[in-house]
Amino acid sequence: MIGIRPRSTLTALALALAATLVASLAAPGAAAAKVRAVFVGIDKYQFSRTAGQANAGFDDLSGAVADTRRIKAALTTAYGFALDQSPPGQCRSGNAASITLTDTCATKAAILAAWNDAIRASAAGDTLILYFAGHGSRFLDQNGQDQASLHNSTLMAHDARQPGAQADADIIDNEVRAIIDSATGKGVRVVTWFDSCNSGTASRDGQSASRSAPDLMVSNLRPMAPPRQYGSYGAYRVHLGAAGDGEDAKEVGSVGNRAGVFTTALAKALIAAPQASFADIAAKIVEEVTTATRNRQLPHAEGALRATLDGPEIRVPTFDVVLDRGQLVMAGGALVGVTAGSEFALYTGTSEAVNANGDAPLLVAQVTRLEAGLAFLMPIGGMPANLPGRMVAREQRHRFASRLGLAVNDAAALGVVQRLGFVAVDARGPFRLASAADGTMLFGRGGVELAKLPAADAPNFAPRLAAALEKVARAEEWLALMRPRAGIALCVATGDRANFDPLGCPSQSGGRTLRLKQPAWTSVVNESDQPRFAYVLGISSKYEVTLAMPGFGAVERTPLAAGTPLAMPRGQSFSMTSLEPMRFVAISSDAPMPAGVLEQSATDVQDKSACLSAVARAFCLGADGARSGGIPRVINWSVAVVPVEVAP
Repeated sequence: MIGIRPRSTLTALALALAATLVASLAAPGAAAAKVRAVFVGIDKYQFSRTAGQANAGFDDLSGAVADTRRIKAALTTAYGFALDQSPPGQCRSGNAASITLTDTCATKAAILAAWNDAIRASAAGDTLILYFAGHGSRFLDQNGQDQASLHNSTLMAHDARQPGAQADADIIDNEVRAIIDSATGKGVRVVTWFDSCNSGTASRDGQSASRSAPDLMVSNLRPMAPPRQYGSYGAYRVHLGAAGDGEDAKEVGSVGNRAGVFTTALAKALIAAPQASFADIAAKIVEEVTTATRNRQLPHAEGALRATLDGPEIRVPTFDVVLDRGQLVMAGGALVGVTAGSEFALYTGTSEAVNANGDAPLLVAQVTRLEAGLAFLMPIGGMPANLPGRMVAREQRHRFASRLGLAVNDAAALGVVQRLGFVAVDARGPFRLASAADGTMLFGRGGVELAKLPAADAPNFAPRLAAALEKVARAEEWLALMRPRAGIALCVATGDRANFDPLGCPSQSGGRTLRLKQPAWTSVVNESDQPRFAYVLGISSKYEVTLAMPGFGAVERTPLAAGTPLAMPRGQSFSMTSLEPMRFVAISSDAPMPAGVLEQSATDVQDKSACLSAVARAFCLGADGARSGGIPRVINWSVAVVPVEVAP
């Protein structure tokens, strides 16, 4: 275990290194990066009951158009964006920063065209906001098995639900995903805010108005196919939705002065804390909306929630913490790599937890008891009074259960290695560190090159080595716990996706061979007799850990029914980029888990967030009233592991 010494012991060189790394972590992006937006608000529908279609099943709205003005005003106040101004009586307006479509101008074709125009005008590093207020619906997806709820969500354009039409003007979530893919594929960050029903995966209701419509009754609906590429160049997606699958999104107020509860809370949160992370904004929205609707509407948040609207995502694992009957309980246990004896710093929110400038925590606590999905913490130095209603934990000291055997063939590096308490110098260890002509090489099992590092006497050698070995040790320790446990079948598939049947894909505990650069995907089957939440992670030979399912970084709120399959979403796939083997691990649990905290970059990647690592921070910094109630408890879980070999 590495102790953290006072800052007074820092050398000038270590201070310079820390400043450089922290600055790169905190930088909001390129100076030329721009924020663009498309705002859509629909009160009047061409084929609603209000418009004379007696059997439409839905009425016009009153507050959606006004919500576009509210959210634009909030963005202008909070960030000073020069957004377009909508003249009275006009349903379309725009400038270089934004486009606004309302009512008759908000047809499906016009909405998709505006989204694509905004993407074409954006460059890598820019941010695109897509806001929608109006009716939402859903349909039963009879052709796919890529959502646990078996339903796809829709956004209803002005011309939706035309009687007798061959193609409907609902924009389904797969089409929204295609738009997001095309943006992130060119490096554009995408933020979607949808104030409609069922927006957790892509009615507004209150008094006599409802932002919901009957399910879309279609068969053989085939949405446009999104591109395979999802995300690059540091791009991310963030989604905040007004309501979950099957929930109404409410609007309140007198006729002529209605407002969406979600949009009202969102605007208020943006103005109150413009630099807050999306996680903290979402937390404020959830608190306000659930209170206003008496828990009948639960907003949904997913994606790069550690990012801010004008800044990058800081990929440091964080955990929710509640105070339950005097006990600090953290949503994360052994199944996601938490270990007994590790120490966590607790903060008021995610923004503070990932602040590279080192905001002082509310308290530091140690894991004293561990379950599969929960960790119980004991404050170090006593429990403070008047803790806030929401806390977020970031690991500050990790206790490894075992030591990583490392052969060191570079005498100059030996001193650094000996300071790593989780590493044992072992001439016969499975990992090896050796000097090279232009630096130092870290080798893994079978001689795999894990990382090319600077020379041992270089100032950034120690943090680079510590970060790489920490990734190896964490993944190795977690994989040792992932023993197969009946209840979930995992399939790694390739070939023609159109003919793929997840139920017909047998469990592959014996392994799978894939071809180099050939598209492939994963699927699972819940073989237990109870609903389960399912997660699939891929672990490369360089210990990169990626959450493959739920797809596209989604957060599933609907468990997978017993005996049913779930496949990686259409449009998402992976391909093997080297001949090195990898492993896929599937976990199912009877309560949701933050499986994304296991994600990490490869050992040869230098992370901007290295200074926030529990291990590497010791080198790069030179350091030789609370909410009660529960976090769902994981009682039953299953594990399946499929090793993958790669052939040319």
